Amino acid sequence: MKTQRKYRPDRGVVTSFLLIGLCLLASLSGCTKDTQVETEKPPLFVLSGAGLKCVLDPLAEAFKQETGISVEYSYLCSAMLLTNLQLTRQGDVFVPGSKHYFNLAREMELVDEKHMVLGGYMVPCIMVQKGNPKNIQGLHDLLKPGMRLGVGDFEALAVGRLTKVMLEKEGILDGIMANVEFTGGSATKMCLPVCMNSVDAVINWIGTAQTFDHCTDIVKIEPDKIFYSTFPVALTRYAKNNADAMKYFNFVQSPAARKIFEKHGFGLYFDAAPERYVE
Repeated sequence: MKTQRKYRPDRGVVTSFLLIGLCLLASLSGCTKDTQVETEKPPLFVLSGAGLKCVLDPLAEAFKQETGISVEYSYLCSAMLLTNLQLTRQGDVFVPGSKHYFNLAREMELVDEKHMVLGGYMVPCIMVQKGNPKNIQGLHDLLKPGMRLGVGDFEALAVGRLTKVMLEKEGILDGIMANVEFTGGSATKMCLPVCMNSVDAVINWIGTAQTFDHCTDIVKIEPDKIFYSTFPVALTRYAKNNADAMKYFNFVQSPAARKIFEKHGFGLYFDAAPERYVE
């Protein structure tokens, strides 16, 4: 009796089918991944002054919770932000440290002047070492011999421009500058020498100074001597997603945003006299 031989598929055929199956799976996986990348929404790109990081980061968190839109910031000094916008033509929203830089951007036709709103108040203070060992109580104390001071760059930084105007109006610019040992390139970097006890004081934004309260103290400038400014929020002419940019623009004007500005040091403790406003 002839024994029936069981059929066994050729190993080469099996291997070929397996390879084909794996290729198909990889292909499907790749297609799915590519589709996800294509449909993933890019974050809103905001050009913003370095001194605003302390308030714009929490603002972005609140904005994402409400809208689901992520925000990517480019934090630089305001003059550099303006230069980058001019050269790269990239950025959805422009948030410099003062309106002065918005005015320059408007002259260069880089921003949409119909969509500009003033954000929070930019208020300077005197940052001193923890415990205020030099007993600095106001601007004129910075004139004392032997004081080691820092100020913001008068041309590149919004806080530097305001500081110069404030000290000139008080008639003490030359006296203060005689004690200045360094000129800061950003509001955040200006905090570090005070923390390290390398200088006795710097004139900086209250909002920025608050983020270093573990190693410095804040001396508020006298209401009759202080000057202030505001930071603008404007849509650029190169926004890639106008709908999301408008949502951010509108959110900045909401009561929720106002509370965030005040909480992080961008409110006022004095009457906002027009003659003390600096663009």
